[in-house]
Amino acid sequence: MTMTIQVLISTMHQTDYSLLEKMKISSDAVVVNQCDREGAVKIQYNGFHILWINTTERGLSKSRNMALRNATADICMIADDDMEYRSEYTHTVLSAFERIDADIIGFQVRGIEGEFKKYKTDAHKVSYLQSMKMASVEIAFKRSAFTAKDIRFDEYIGTGTEFLMGEENALLFQALNNGLCVYYIPKVIADLHIGNSTWRSGFNEKFFVGKGAAFAAMKTPFTTLLIWQWAIRKRGLYKNSMSFFNAVKWMQMGKKAYLKKAKG
Repeated sequence: MTMTIQVLISTMHQTDYSLLEKMKISSDAVVVNQCDREGAVKIQYNGFHILWINTTERGLSKSRNMALRNATADICMIADDDMEYRSEYTHTVLSAFERIDADIIGFQVRGIEGEFKKYKTDAHKVSYLQSMKMASVEIAFKRSAFTAKDIRFDEYIGTGTEFLMGEENALLFQALNNGLCVYYIPKVIADLHIGNSTWRSGFNEKFFVGKGAAFAAMKTPFTTLLIWQWAIRKRGLYKNSMSFFNAVKWMQMGKKAYLKKAKG
């Protein structure tokens, strides 16, 4: 039996359905459009079934969780609205899940305006540390695996919250903690506009608070170690904006702020 696939798209303030063409969607999809109205509609686009949800809720993690709750396909892909999918993306993803016994598979996404990131050239099972390098837009997963283990995005972190990043890394740690298999293959599924970022305005206090919160959201006993190793490894990136010890201090503050919020 052929597996079904849906792209789960998070977007904001769309006034029509032209996003589907811009993103070169050629599969079923669930679109969550955070805007100033409520309502859902099912439409046909190039022969594919699209569930379009308008919501007044805010927050990227909330958007992705809403898409996940409304998904029906066997395989789901996480998408941002600044992506353009390759024409063969559904074949690439479905054939990977047919060949590989994995719950989550990471693929490659290429930058349009410049390099997005460097990728390994070998397929491999993904460890905890390796999962920290994965981006949400690279990820496809078996919906049944997420449903069985109640895997979802942490709504305290991510764009639109106090803590601006790391929701995909917390999700992958949650998946790994629940025994899910995460795999990576060096196949390209999409291109990504990388000129603008919704969360990053430089290595300032807000950035480091968000980074510390993201580490805390991974719910590992090694949060402090992760903070220190990141501060050491990435020193060359932020040294002109923040001292090493201040970077660690603000990340620790982010960790404490997240834990306080998560406890209610």
